[in-house]
Amino acid sequence: MASYVYLIQNGDLFNIGITNNLERTRIDLRPGELVAFLITEKPEPLIKNLRKIYIDNRLPGSDYYRLANSQVKECRSFLEGDGSKNYFQPFLKGPSLMIFFLFAWFIVTYIIIELAVNPVLNRFS
Repeated sequence: MASYVYLIQNGDLFNIGITNNLERTRIDLRPGELVAFLITEKPEPLIKNLRKIYIDNRLPGSDYYRLANSQVKECRSFLEGDGSKNYFQPFLKGPSLMIFFLFAWFIVTYIIIELAVNPVLNRFS
């Protein structure tokens, strides 16, 4: 199910969060104004990345941030598509990365032996 990652402004504070019901969240965070949002199937990595970027601007113990105008523009462009398309998630990680690496290593080694070493050895036999 798709979720929303949103940026809501309430005075000089900004709330960065996740919700499944954007309209309900807008009502709950009144009189805040919705600045930007992104619909995504996997909101956790995205929200984690956004919160990591603005960690120095976070108000302790809340989801509110005191952002400069340039940071608001940056976050807004990220949520409206410019930055989210550039967001990189690794295809392989952990044990699957190690297995892929070993498999690729064996395949490359086999190709080198078949195409380079065996023809040389066959000349001397």
